[in-house]
Amino acid sequence: MLPFERLRALARYSGDDRGLVEEVAECLARFDADPVQLVLVCRRLLAHHPTNGPLWWLCAHVVGAGDPAAAVRAATRTVARDRTVDRLVAVLPFPHDEPIAVLGWPEATGAALGARPDLDVVVVRPERPDVGLRSRLAAADRAVRMVSATEAMASGATHLLVEVLATSPTTALVPAGVADLRAELPDAEWWLVAPVDRILPERLLTTMQGAATDPVEGPGTGVEPLALAEVARIAGPGGLDSPERFPRRLDCPAAPELQRL
Repeated sequence: MLPFERLRALARYSGDDRGLVEEVAECLARFDADPVQLVLVCRRLLAHHPTNGPLWWLCAHVVGAGDPAAAVRAATRTVARDRTVDRLVAVLPFPHDEPIAVLGWPEATGAALGARPDLDVVVVRPERPDVGLRSRLAAADRAVRMVSATEAMASGATHLLVEVLATSPTTALVPAGVADLRAELPDAEWWLVAPVDRILPERLLTTMQGAATDPVEGPGTGVEPLALAEVARIAGPGGLDSPERFPRRLDCPAAPELQRL
């Protein structure tokens, strides 16, 4: 199948995980059509997968590049060099006797917690069904407990880790229900986890938020915005930052071609 045809198929693909982004990157690296067609393909992909932050980040690097294949290779190297997981492993509390709560078992946060078997980890069930959650937990290198928010509160969890879908320097998009979860865990220190391919310019994040908002049911149907000023710390490529210091450097293009889907 030609790259263009494969990209059209991926736009309709029901999955929305890292594997999708990797396949899109492979196709874009071999894409030799005109720039206008490239923009249209990226817009179609994002319209079908509006909450996939890494996909927005990848497309933003490619659509304005003179050499899309080179842009894909550079973006792939950036993701490969991302130290978010390693830095999160290092800054998680040690020693620590109380549980640490995590919303679901997302990719980067799950990898970091898997490397810290000394911690007592409780997985809070997401408000919305996560079809891949049980398989990710089954593949984890450690045993964890899945609990409700009430059970997490009763356990005395000292930290709540939430991996962003995407974030700008001021606002994060997180899974729906996070605000309610925070209210149920008022004493937990709240950390966001933001790998390098989730950090977008302000205007691009605004576009992503609009695309991810159900026009009928409203903004609480899959994602919700969160002001970074409301959290204690943000774990990202530079380590553990305060909201005021995150991020020090923003290297994702604004991609005006994508700011209107």
